[in-house]
Amino acid sequence: MDITDLKYDLNNSYFYANGDKIKILAHNNELLNEHIIKTKIIFNRLVDITLLKDFYDYFYHQKYLDISYVNFKKYLYKMIDFHDIAKISFNFQVDRLKNDEVVKVLKKYGLDKFIGLIEPKHSFISSLLYMSYLLNQKIDPEKNKLLVLLSYVIYGHHTSLKDILFESKFMYNIDKYSDTFDLFSVYINENAANSRDYQDLQDSFYTFLDEIDGDSKIAFFYSYIYSILVSSDVIGSSYSNKTVEYVKEYSKNWNNRIKDELANIMGQEFYELSYNKECKEISNEELFSKDEINSLKDINILRTKMLKEASFNLKKSLKADPNKKIFYLNMPTGGGKTNTSMKLALDILKNTDADRLIYAMPFINIIEQNYYVIKDNFGLSEDKGEIRKIYSASESIFSDISDDDKSEIILKDSFFDYPVLCTTFVTLFNSIIKNKKKYKYTLSSLANSVIILDEIQSLPLKNWTSLYYLINEISKNYNIYFIIMSATLPNFDELKLNKEVPFDYETVHLINEPQKYFSHYLFDRTELKNEITELNSENEDFSFYFKDIIEENFDIGYTKGLIVLNTIKMSKLVYDELYELKDSYGFEMDLLNSSIIPSEKRKIIHKIKNMDSNNARYILVSTQSVEAGVDVSFDFVIRDFATLDSIEQIRGRCNRSRELNKRFDDENKKGNVYITNIKRNDRLDHRYIYDKEEIDTKIKETELLLDNNVNYNYQNILDYYGLISNNINKIQDDKELNFVFKDRDNMISWNKLKFSELLDKNYGIHIIQKKNNQCSFFIATGLNILIDDKEFQNKSIEYLSIDKTEKVYERNKNNFIFTLNELKYLKDHESRYNVKLIKNNIVDGTKLIECYSKCIAKLKKDIGAKKIIQKEFSSILYKFIFQVTINNPEDFVESQGLDKKGFFFVIPKDKIGNGEKCIYSIEKGFNFDFKKNENDMVEII
Repeated sequence: MDITDLKYDLNNSYFYANGDKIKILAHNNELLNEHIIKTKIIFNRLVDITLLKDFYDYFYHQKYLDISYVNFKKYLYKMIDFHDIAKISFNFQVDRLKNDEVVKVLKKYGLDKFIGLIEPKHSFISSLLYMSYLLNQKIDPEKNKLLVLLSYVIYGHHTSLKDILFESKFMYNIDKYSDTFDLFSVYINENAANSRDYQDLQDSFYTFLDEIDGDSKIAFFYSYIYSILVSSDVIGSSYSNKTVEYVKEYSKNWNNRIKDELANIMGQEFYELSYNKECKEISNEELFSKDEINSLKDINILRTKMLKEASFNLKKSLKADPNKKIFYLNMPTGGGKTNTSMKLALDILKNTDADRLIYAMPFINIIEQNYYVIKDNFGLSEDKGEIRKIYSASESIFSDISDDDKSEIILKDSFFDYPVLCTTFVTLFNSIIKNKKKYKYTLSSLANSVIILDEIQSLPLKNWTSLYYLINEISKNYNIYFIIMSATLPNFDELKLNKEVPFDYETVHLINEPQKYFSHYLFDRTELKNEITELNSENEDFSFYFKDIIEENFDIGYTKGLIVLNTIKMSKLVYDELYELKDSYGFEMDLLNSSIIPSEKRKIIHKIKNMDSNNARYILVSTQSVEAGVDVSFDFVIRDFATLDSIEQIRGRCNRSRELNKRFDDENKKGNVYITNIKRNDRLDHRYIYDKEEIDTKIKETELLLDNNVNYNYQNILDYYGLISNNINKIQDDKELNFVFKDRDNMISWNKLKFSELLDKNYGIHIIQKKNNQCSFFIATGLNILIDDKEFQNKSIEYLSIDKTEKVYERNKNNFIFTLNELKYLKDHESRYNVKLIKNNIVDGTKLIECYSKCIAKLKKDIGAKKIIQKEFSSILYKFIFQVTINNPEDFVESQGLDKKGFFFVIPKDKIGNGEKCIYSIEKGFNFDFKKNENDMVEII
């Protein structure tokens, strides 16, 4: 018998050799045909047919396709049939799946010698076999060359979305694997075409792609189908130990969207709130003129008027032109942005076919602050899977459910499979920009969504052009409605596609003449004092400036001060200088920068919020960590020079709720804001954190604006953003003239399917700009369970039963640093591993990391269980972890002898404290000797 004499049955995944048969597996204990059926079931559940038809209609109209829609779908579903077909490789079955049946039967017929000769890499061969199938169909390949994309989807479905123009050897490798390819063609009854036919088709497709510059549709189609296939494949594989019938039934648990019943609950709960009762239906008569707005004296009424105007304009736009899907919401700090955005989301859900809501925010603290507002005000339940916050340190502790259910929740997190979710800019945009398989899981889930982008100006300026392009294009291609909101909203509309052509996207501004709100006296809460003060940190009188400002404000009853610096080094320097004065001036003080662990940050914020505003004197020295999403207010603020948007963010932390006006019973009282320009080592300190493009645009325009008018107005802010857009255009134009790579080239790379170019370290798109090497450190210290333990001095959580712990927690929820689920989890691990994690209301970091390490080591071979443990521990570990950027981190870690546990290094107890040899202080953060290298650390924003 020859190896070609074996017969393969595609329908039951068995090879037949005379009277013997060999089962072909996709995974352990799962036949290949079963996996393909399951993948199809999930694919059907996830794919959006309307979106698919839109893609087809466009491609057919553009003459990229010349087949019927029925055949288009047929070839698409055939892609699923072929995606793992090369797992019939005997080499793969033996090497990867330990399928001993293969060796046993083949040996019987003297065919086992062929096992090692057959190619085990199934994705590549599967893609070639699919291409063979297409060439055997009665279609004109030249007129349907777009179908070649589906072969590349198969090729990359275990690795990444392939750069087609960089895969020039793809079809040319067919000769290299011809023996395996020809053999498999016999097994699946596909007549292999001449290798030249494959190569000609690829070359023709390359020429076609190379001629396309401005059409994003192909890239979005390719990305969408890839996302759907890899998602279906992974989800289907998670049910490898289940029957096909089980998967048919449980597939209903996937693609969770906002159905009518949930939408009704969300609306009902939202409009039941006292301040939203009159906001359900809005008429033109309810909109106020500028004079009427100016006459309002109640800030809540003013907020309601802004909400009503935004909602009215949104619904008007949806009715007049449904194709306009990008909406700008420009509202003052304290104007009720979050509540207004929730109303706008309800309007879109009601008046369109969008059925998912995604809140994306730049910083974790904004997510934490807004998540519970969104959840509670919409009446959503996390336990029912209606809402979820998804970022690396979000809590994922699962009680009273099986490991299978835990795995499914983790899987759903990976696929954004919730009706409503909150996530970070990084997580959201990575799904679009990055080409690795794991990032693409969420991409298809974005379709038919309302996406709210908060604090949009936080996106990296060097990529504003390409990101604005992608936001608009994904909106058109995936039917996504964007609400882009901020108190400082960039002028993206002025950006240009290339030197000659401006963007012509149609966007909708939901507030007409925002100046009528921004200039309202209720939002006119601060005043910039004096001119910008130049300081040198090396001068002896450096600290006198801060001392004088503090004394001046204390004398007039302004008792809470905030000092915001640009770098960790400067924040520590100023903190140390002022620390010497705190006793004589009678004030408390704290340091808050990115090297302070999250649990300490929370304690500091809690202290500020609960401080007696009439008597307590307090100074917070901080970095940009306090800018956005930290809901605190100060009487006076000193800000080292920064971009205007950063200065505006800090002004929003001064007299935030007009508490000075209430305290002094004076409508004219304003918070005091001071701007400095600190120099160290003959270099302005802000230049350590801004790149050249930011200095040439934002910093330059901020300097000009403040030189002209230190107490600028809203129109000045509009002009500022207009000038920034012009500056970006000029920078891009100059690069275009000189043939230098520019951000606009990222748009061309996207359209030409050169996705890896978007990842280029210097020129690609990066939501977080990593200047050096970022390291994570775990502080093996004891953390208080409670923010304020005065009420708990005579009792410890460690001795309370679970029931009593629950009761205590519910009564004092806001006083706990650890959540109830986290405390239950720690108590459970104490009993399970016979370890003392909690003592005297303190969680022992050293014991915790030991316990975590034991759990991981125990489950080393069980990848699924290991993922569950890592996910469950993540929110607890996060409270002990900080991140900084350090040059030469390997040298530092080696010199300090730090152990690595997963993604972080552990700083042990003996290296924690305020001594010179300690490398970390709970109060002051990272203690590394900066003087060894001035650039050893910069602030992570």
